[in-house]
Amino acid sequence: MDLDREKYIKGIEKALQRISSRDLKDIDVSEIWIETALPEDLIREILKEESLNIPPGIEVIRNGREILWKKSGS
Repeated sequence: MDLDREKYIKGIEKALQRISSRDLKDIDVSEIWIETALPEDLIREILKEESLNIPPGIEVIRNGREILWKKSGS
């Protein structure tokens, strides 16, 4: 994994921590975009990463009606 990609993953993880601290369980990808200013397609790609650490309070990440990530068991 290249350093830029690792940096993007860390940035998204930090944004998700901030978002989850606001007690949001069902979030839209635009929330991550507002926090990171990363392109939406990059955010969508990184959400597919197995290594991405998503805070336990977040249950669903969506783009409008499309579910991009869902907590297993939810």
